[in-house]
Amino acid sequence: MAEKFIVNNPAGMWLRTEPIISADTEIVLLTNGHPVTKLGEANDPAWWHIRTSFQGTELDGFSKKTLMAAAAGPATVPDSSSELIDRTLNVLHSVAPGAKDVYLQAIRAGAPLFTIQETGGFTVLRESMSYSVPRMLEIFGVGKHSAKITAAEAPALAHNEQALAERVYGPGNPKKAQELGNTQAGDGFRYRGNGVLQTIGRGAHRRMGAACGLDFEGHPELVTQPEHALKPALQEWSDGNLNAAADVNDIRHITLIINGGLNGFSERQGFLGRLLPLLNA
Repeated sequence: MAEKFIVNNPAGMWLRTEPIISADTEIVLLTNGHPVTKLGEANDPAWWHIRTSFQGTELDGFSKKTLMAAAAGPATVPDSSSELIDRTLNVLHSVAPGAKDVYLQAIRAGAPLFTIQETGGFTVLRESMSYSVPRMLEIFGVGKHSAKITAAEAPALAHNEQALAERVYGPGNPKKAQELGNTQAGDGFRYRGNGVLQTIGRGAHRRMGAACGLDFEGHPELVTQPEHALKPALQEWSDGNLNAAADVNDIRHITLIINGGLNGFSERQGFLGRLLPLLNA
């Protein structure tokens, strides 16, 4: 007799073609709380043969029984927000296999946040300010950035994160520091790019914290905690009215609003090109 269960694992649970943990057996990643039906035991006693509904399609497969718990009531088809999260996580698994679990956890728990409205494939939590001299001059050099770092000073800043952050975002670049609200020594490094959309500057951390009801200014580390990671990103997205641009795939406008320039624009275009076929599938 079929029995009803739910996924009982914060990291979600893979539905697999056979009871073997391998990239080749992965079908879909089911989020925590997703309803499933046990059809029977598998040859391996640690696994069950199960069935579930995913994006309107009935799927059969195998999962470890320790990742499931008895459902409190009749299993139901996931609502649209749950399906969106399921689909998003599966797309991210394809295009960003190295994504930090902090971001994946934030997305799994973030369905309610999406109703209110630049991380290198979700692999960057805090902006790295460790640059070689050639790369530093390419990004922050004269004619490239307001910091206007010269070839003469670059060697002393190479792979010195705190010093470079202060030179680019702090007292070493007074106009940018004022723009970012970096008023104290150390602010350049403390408030360097942070979280999903790489929030930068004391001022931005203060504004985002106030909008989210959290002290991001006093505790910038909160921005990368799973329970809060989506909040500043979605606030910045909403403040920029970026849904309209996203609806017409205007990645250039989104890049300008979020990044303040077109650094990395070609990489963003490439990422969007990989995402769209998967999201539209």
